[in-house]
Parts: sequence; structure tokens; C-alpha cells
Amino acid sequence: METQQELIVSTASRLFEQFGIRSVSIDNVCAELRISKKTFYSYFPQKEDLVEAVLMHQRAIQHEKFTKLFKNKNAIESLIISIKEIKRSVGHESVAMCYDLEKYYPKVNEKYEQDSRQIMRDGFERFLKQGIEEGYFREDVDVELIAFFHSLQVKKTFEQMAQDPKKYSKKRLIDFFVDLMIHLIANEKGLKYVEENYNKIE
Repeated sequence: METQQELIVSTASRLFEQFGIRSVSIDNVCAELRISKKTFYSYFPQKEDLVEAVLMHQRAIQHEKFTKLFKNKNAIESLIISIKEIKRSVGHESVAMCYDLEKYYPKVNEKYEQDSRQIMRDGFERFLKQGIEEGYFREDVDVELIAFFHSLQVKKTFEQMAQDPKKYSKKRLIDFFVDLMIHLIANEKGLKYVEENYNKIE
């Protein structure tokens, strides 16, 4: 059962995604939950604190989702799944919430983006090290540099290409990135595994 604080965060998250951050007031959140502003402020002294909490809440949901997706998967399967999930997420973010976050909460947004890139980088480094141990990835691969490239380029490129969905279809984009990353890091055993299992990995 959710605590009062968790209820405030989950409710605000839903409202922010639906209407944007700026359009949702503290009064709106309190009215939705039928709580007093005094109760609200006992958990969140200002709206910026609530915005940060909502972002952390959404990140926790994503983390839980990916943890389940990667369970009992080898490094190649995890990599392909992650690329497919990044592609699925592009275009599904709340435009109003993203716009308000960038415009009215730039410091919160910058910290969130920096942390997100670092989390992605750390996760990709784990994939690479796991794949090397499993014998699927090249032992001489530059783990740190490739993880840095991956964390900066994949989502950004998907976002740019998604602006022309007829030209850059979902399948074309995913196939391109999987092909690019796998040929960059995989050894012969890894390439063979992808060739035999790519269409089975979900």
C-alpha cells in the first residue's frame, strides 16, 4: 500500500504527464487527493521538490521494468532489448511535461539528464563486461569509450530520425543500431548468436 508521500508523487506524475508541469498546481494535486496544503508542504516544501520526486519515481519504474526484462538474459539479449526499449520510448514522453521541465526547471532537468546519461553509461559498461566474460564480445573493446558513445548517441539519433517516421521506420532504426553496435563489439561467436537468435529476442 502506498504511503501518503508516494500517493502525492504518483498522482502528480500522472497529472504532469497529462497536462504538463506548469498547468498543474499544488492546489490541483491536493484536490485530487483530498488533502490539505499543510499536509502537502510537510512532504514537499516547494513545487520543485515535487518535480524532482516525480522524476525519481518515473526513473524507479523504468529501472524495475528493465531489471525484469534483463533477468536471465545474456549480454547480447540485454543489449538488443535495451535498444528496442529506447526506440519504443521515443515519442511516448509527455511533450508538455518535457517542455515545462526544460523551460521552467532547467537545473532540475539538467541534473536529471546528466544522471540519466550516467546510468545508461554504467549499464552499458556492465553489458560489455558481461559479454566479454560470456565470450560474445571482443576482449580488446574499449568499454569506457563505447559506453560513453552509446549513452550520448542512441536516444538522440532515435529522436532525430523519429521526425521522419515514413523514411526511418521503427524496424529500420532498430536493425541499424543493433547492427552498428554488434559489429563494433561482438566477436565471431557473438555475431553467430545474433544471426541465429535476433528475431527471437523480445
